[in-house]
Amino acid sequence: MKKIFVNTKSNWIATIIVVFVFIIVSSMLFTVKEYEKAAAFQFGKYAREYNTSGLKIKAPWPFETVYKVDTRLQLHSAREMTIQEKTKKKLLIDYFTLYRIERPKTFFTKIGGNMEKAIHRLDDNTGSDVAAIIGESSFDDIVTNKRQLLLDTIQKMSNRGLEDIDLKIYFMSFNRVELPDENKAAVFRDMINDRNKISSQYRSEGQMVYDSITSNADFLVADIIAKANRMADSIRGRADQERIAILNKGYAQSAPLFRIYNEIETYKKAYTKNTEWVLDGKSLLSPPK
Repeated sequence: MKKIFVNTKSNWIATIIVVFVFIIVSSMLFTVKEYEKAAAFQFGKYAREYNTSGLKIKAPWPFETVYKVDTRLQLHSAREMTIQEKTKKKLLIDYFTLYRIERPKTFFTKIGGNMEKAIHRLDDNTGSDVAAIIGESSFDDIVTNKRQLLLDTIQKMSNRGLEDIDLKIYFMSFNRVELPDENKAAVFRDMINDRNKISSQYRSEGQMVYDSITSNADFLVADIIAKANRMADSIRGRADQERIAILNKGYAQSAPLFRIYNEIETYKKAYTKNTEWVLDGKSLLSPPK
């Protein structure tokens, strides 16, 4: 009976030792998944990092404690903000970010691995940077012209503010950028006025071009007509000169014939048409009796 009791006691001790060893060994072994990083802390002080996946070993608890972080990109949608842009228009803006924790050491050293604190820091940094950049930009630049450039600038500024906790933003974008209902009508009126002003300017410039073309065309027409008149006068002058020369030559060759020609020309101009004359043959210029 005494022997059986001794054996039972020995078995219990052995079982306790095995369980204790198993617990110790179990606390020394852990796994790191492909999308994880881990950091070991000895009595609250940083010891080492584990940046590769697989089965790892550490000192048993309570000598060392391991903390893991998910290094996959995380989505965070920020709260809606009302911000005045450069021309004092109020805008309703909300945005989202894709971020990741870069190093578990800094994450657990600086904020104790508290994700709520990390998100609070993320909101504070990006929110203030969004307000600063939007406040210096116009509505058109925010919505279309420089949208991506502004987002990239905000992202860089926010990442500089988050370096101390090794949290990095990899992408950010606006979910919504719009005007409050009470401002939409006024903005639309301003947009219509701006478009009308631009169209008026285009019409004015077009009229100036039209007037310039018309004036130039009129000048060219007048110049062409003047040149044509000068050429016509020159041609008529040469023709008259040649006619007179021919007449002079004819007069020099036959004075009586030339005198008859002059008389005929005189009658053609002096008397009307359909007039009959009876000539005596002595002088053409002597009207009949």
